[in-house]
Amino acid sequence: VPNCVGHPRIAAFPRTADKNAVPTRTIQGTKTMLNRTVHSIMYNEVHDEIVVNQNIGQAILTFRGGADGEEPPIRVIHGPKTQLRDPEKIAVDPINNEIYVINMTINDRVLVFDRLAHGDVAPKRVLMGPDTMLGASQVAVDPTRNLLIVAGNARGLGTRILIFNRTAEGNTKPIR
Repeated sequence: VPNCVGHPRIAAFPRTADKNAVPTRTIQGTKTMLNRTVHSIMYNEVHDEIVVNQNIGQAILTFRGGADGEEPPIRVIHGPKTQLRDPEKIAVDPINNEIYVINMTINDRVLVFDRLAHGDVAPKRVLMGPDTMLGASQVAVDPTRNLLIVAGNARGLGTRILIFNRTAEGNTKPIR
């Protein structure tokens, strides 16, 4: 569970936690690079990793699944080559080793990074289009069916769910 406003941290609770449960561990502190803008968190169960956005710092942070305390991320995607501009939503494909990102301010594209990307690296693929992706606000991946699902609300076009082949790139029209 991310707590991104009052106290930047990621807290882990028992599966059966209820009401005022105390976390079993927390990732927090300066070395974690977490800030008040963690709006998306994903767990990669295949590689036991936690992946979060860092909106203010324009970054994607990956932590060990068992990270605790003031533990730094094991990988950070950050810098001008990344095309990250207020990264808002992420999805993880643990089978094909990819991280999918939608920016908040430039929401006409999905950036796809290799799971092991670190530093100032360009996306391995970019799916975009002025009509296709405009207003994208959610992203999900189905590695079993090889699908990428993008949802959002484009002005004048209404709320939409767009389905692409997982490996789509460039100005590609959705398959559904």
